[in-house]
Amino acid sequence: MLNLFCIILVISIAFLPLARAGETLWSFDSPNHDFVPHGKVTTNEPGPRPPEFPDFEENNTAIRLNGRNSRVMIADPGESSPFDFTTDDAITMEAWVKVEAIKSDQNVYIIGKGRTGNPGFAADNQNWSLRLVGGSGGFAKISFLFASGSGSWHRWVSSAGFLIENGWHHVAISYEFGQADSLRAWIDGVAVDGDWDLNGATDRGPMVDDDAVWIGSALRGSPSNTFHGWIDEVAVHRKALTDAQIAERYRREGGPQFMVPEVPKMPELAEVPQNRVLVQFSEGLAAYDRWPNQSELPEETARWAADGFLLPRVPLQFDDWGIRSEWASPLLIRFAADVELPPGQRRVLLRTRGLARLWIDGELVAETKRAQTSARDGEELVTPLAEPPHPGVRVKSYRQQEVFGEINPESYRTARIVLELIVGGKGQRTETGEVVVALENNAQYGFNVLQSGIALSDAECEPVLTAMEAELADFDKANRRRAAASRDKFWAYRRTIAKEWAEQNPAPEIPGVGHPVDAFLKAKIGTAIAGSSNSEDESSFHNEVLPILREECFRCHGEKKKGGLKLNSREFALAGGDSEFPTIVPGKSNESELMERIRTDDIDLVMPPTGDGLSEKQIAVLESWIRDGALWPAPPVDPEKLTLAPRINDAAFIRRIHLDLIGLPPTEAIVRTFLADKDPGKRGKLIDRLLADERRADHEISEWLDLLAENPMLINQSLNSTGPFRFFLHDALLDRKPLDRLITELILMRGDVGRGGSAGFALAAENDAPFAEKGHIVASAFLGIELQCARCHDSPYHSTTQQDLYSLAAMLARKPVTVPSTSMVPAGFFEEKVRESLIQVTLKPNTSIKPQWPFSNVTGISHGKDLERLMENPSDSRERLGALITSPENRRFPRVIVNRLWKRMMGAGFVEPAHDWEGHESSHPELLDWLVHELLSNGFDLTHVLRLIVTSDAYQRKATGQNLAAGHEDRFFNAPDPRRLTAEQIVDSLHASAGVAIDSEELTFVYDGRRPLEKRQTVGVPKRAWNFVNLNNERDRPSLALPRAQAVADVLQAFGWTGSRQKPIPHRNQDPHVLQPGILANGTLTQNLSRAAAGSQIAQQAVNAESAHQLLDSIFLRFLGRMPTEGELAEFLPALETGFETRLVQGEIHWPQPDDPLPQVTWFNHGVSESNTIQLEHEKRVRRGPPVDPRLEPSWRVVYEDLVWSLINHREFVWIP
Repeated sequence: MLNLFCIILVISIAFLPLARAGETLWSFDSPNHDFVPHGKVTTNEPGPRPPEFPDFEENNTAIRLNGRNSRVMIADPGESSPFDFTTDDAITMEAWVKVEAIKSDQNVYIIGKGRTGNPGFAADNQNWSLRLVGGSGGFAKISFLFASGSGSWHRWVSSAGFLIENGWHHVAISYEFGQADSLRAWIDGVAVDGDWDLNGATDRGPMVDDDAVWIGSALRGSPSNTFHGWIDEVAVHRKALTDAQIAERYRREGGPQFMVPEVPKMPELAEVPQNRVLVQFSEGLAAYDRWPNQSELPEETARWAADGFLLPRVPLQFDDWGIRSEWASPLLIRFAADVELPPGQRRVLLRTRGLARLWIDGELVAETKRAQTSARDGEELVTPLAEPPHPGVRVKSYRQQEVFGEINPESYRTARIVLELIVGGKGQRTETGEVVVALENNAQYGFNVLQSGIALSDAECEPVLTAMEAELADFDKANRRRAAASRDKFWAYRRTIAKEWAEQNPAPEIPGVGHPVDAFLKAKIGTAIAGSSNSEDESSFHNEVLPILREECFRCHGEKKKGGLKLNSREFALAGGDSEFPTIVPGKSNESELMERIRTDDIDLVMPPTGDGLSEKQIAVLESWIRDGALWPAPPVDPEKLTLAPRINDAAFIRRIHLDLIGLPPTEAIVRTFLADKDPGKRGKLIDRLLADERRADHEISEWLDLLAENPMLINQSLNSTGPFRFFLHDALLDRKPLDRLITELILMRGDVGRGGSAGFALAAENDAPFAEKGHIVASAFLGIELQCARCHDSPYHSTTQQDLYSLAAMLARKPVTVPSTSMVPAGFFEEKVRESLIQVTLKPNTSIKPQWPFSNVTGISHGKDLERLMENPSDSRERLGALITSPENRRFPRVIVNRLWKRMMGAGFVEPAHDWEGHESSHPELLDWLVHELLSNGFDLTHVLRLIVTSDAYQRKATGQNLAAGHEDRFFNAPDPRRLTAEQIVDSLHASAGVAIDSEELTFVYDGRRPLEKRQTVGVPKRAWNFVNLNNERDRPSLALPRAQAVADVLQAFGWTGSRQKPIPHRNQDPHVLQPGILANGTLTQNLSRAAAGSQIAQQAVNAESAHQLLDSIFLRFLGRMPTEGELAEFLPALETGFETRLVQGEIHWPQPDDPLPQVTWFNHGVSESNTIQLEHEKRVRRGPPVDPRLEPSWRVVYEDLVWSLINHREFVWIP
């Protein structure tokens, strides 16, 4: 209890409260209570205590009521009791309260007399009461209620209040019955005003009877009137306390916490740009469903300038590293502009999703309600299509509110117009939908967007919205880079360390003149030719012996060195292993341990340990080789096969370099210009232009998504689902972040999981060891170490163990991890073994594994002071892992990255497979080391290394190589390997060649923000092929299909893409199959893109063509990047010339009308039958395709479309030159 209350009297009533003259106090401090609480009333709960409230005892206690029919009841002693108040009586009620929950507009009782519902008493016998009234966003006000007669209620509610999240508050109200203007109220010791909002103030006295006093409830314990939280120090005084007396009762460290309500008025915004619209963003509002109180107005977070009162989306938010994060929701957005208004009465249109209000020169003109948040999964009715306010006016977007106000200026005048809206909040996304304010145009019966003046029509708004999206993207980019610049100093320091290492570790000497890459390649070719004799012994060894060793022995005794034995060179084979017996004794096969182990019947000793063993023919080959001296000659080479392939011509080069660097074919105009250019340095200049092209990010990201197993789901999470960290990767590639910085920020998993931050990489849904999964990905992608088997047991054909994987997992988790029992080999597997199993389980279930770096031997890097120079927080195991991987001393990481880059450009890596280096050697170790040195010397800038590769003659040669199929010794790169376009390149090339943007729905099933991104993902409208995600829905319902997106995804999937990456994809299946030519020949996408559709570029090119020959050249350049050959001219030109002069329809042209719009199908209505019908109609329209161009004569047009179709199905279209 309060130290202030020193004199305590005991009154003999049911509850035995504490009291003094004219006062009744319930302090709830006594351990022995003489009352029986009703419902769940918990005593001895902590009340207000020091140091926050220094006037209370350290052990002060309170009661807690659970909000469900719980209360404390005090019987009235009888007539004229201390609790009875009548005319001319003064009362002061006070209490300390800590509210746990209160709903908006809910009236809950702190204390009151009467209105209990007890039998024998009137229902409206409220003598007096102190209550709380709930507001939006956890806001509460105080209220006084009494009845002056049958059915005559009088209620006063404060204008100020408090946020329940702020803890304990002191509330008090005093009133003299019969004196209408006598009410006084206080919150946290400060006087507050309010209003009589029910029947007004009165001079009448209250109803008085002998009904009970209840603390915490009324009306038979109605939940809607029951207090939920803690109550302490409840007091009723028979006098009106003064401001000074109330102030004495509240003393808090930090002062009062009450809130003064906002007075509705037009906000004043500074620095409004002339003839434009200021858009101000302020994050962190207290509530989404009410306007902020005066002390709750947040500071400006960001501002932007627009041409008009039109906004398609909220800008992105980034953390202080420039990684995608989340707005502190709710978000207050304010538009402001000085707009010239015409005279006359007219309507103003306002469209928003949530709470908004529109002001013009201080007058409230229009307002909308708070956003709807409730939703039924799948069972909502389909929302009917909205009607425009005038014919031709753009229809409001899905579930946007549309309201109208009126203005009537007497003459032209400039008015300050301000729009306020609240976005996001509990259970909602921070999304606006399409926001617009428009003024009615009485002359044309339409609306014009305020300030910009464009007509509110699809024809005028769509291009403006497209331009706005580009402006917002630039705004996002600037904000992201500004935030990322805060890290530049640290990474500049990291650059110096890398350069120091490069200076101390010189690069291999370049073995010749000219381009360094070509010099290294020619050196190996020259050495091979010089050392080759093509003898019969060489041929026998390399054609017969080495293939047996490679297939049957190297996986355990190659780079792995199982049992201490390596067999991938004569030197190692002669040395033997841990048994200390010579593995091979030249000339004596019967004394060679190798042959003894091959021939033994002992199941514990026989080699190879699995399979059927070697055939008699294979054994005989090995015995003969050993008897003949076990020679290991250099591989024989055919000098003709090592001849350098010729350089490709300019047409092939420009197509190759465009596809390799930006993933798109060159346009007709670019090809013509390049072919006509006589500058001998034009290839280098083109390379530099493309290396600086931002579209590189759209091409390079696909490989990263596969390697890192990015796997976002639109509906329900499934095995190894992730967040859409694709956006982090794309931002990093777009901003050209150095490789070590990109990888470090990925491993640190920052930003927001659902909005594209690197934190999305941390998620592995429905996985009992998610960080083990991430450890597998990190090791494979960045270190060339395969850990997939180590999830459940030690790797049988690698040196990696369970301990390795879970140590890595613990580093990522920043804490010890345990091995789940579900990730173990069943015990029954080992019960009936006939020999020692290759599979070894070395960790028991639930073993705790600490964060450790397990790859010091492989990488050459370990913990130490030199490593800590690379970190800001050495105690963070996740940052430590990032430093260990990206340290310049890590000899594996940069080689893996450079090797993969080389493979992407040349068709094969120096080391194959690129994701699993154990047991595999580099074909060109010196060249690989030299390129790595260039990477480190140039600040981990992959663009520098990429330029070195593509400017070489090696890259620019004809693609006739067979490097991928060759062993490392036979891999010479005298020519690049032939490469088919990736699935993404094929889809992007189809659209780019046809001049048609990807036509897809937004990839989402939530269009109104009523589900957080963590529950229902949205990844936007695809602009490039990499934007697509898995479209499968486990419910197999047409209503959950996206037909336009599926037409594109069908082509992607046919060529090896998958949207469901449950594990990393180090390389895609490139094997041809019948679905590939089938999907290009007959698929919906090809049929639609090869059509001369109304207004399309293909149709327009036919309309504008000066001759059939010129049109044929243009189509070949558009789709294949070259002119037609003589044979192709002879084949295609006659068909195109037939009817060319009469190809254009004469007379009036009747343009096709667009299809009628269909209602929106969403997650919330997908379960109703109408949704299936709608989506099936969408699918029908997609299959039907766009209408043809009416300007072209049908019979000629069909021939022309067949030409386009045939070039899409030409082999060259899907192969890089």
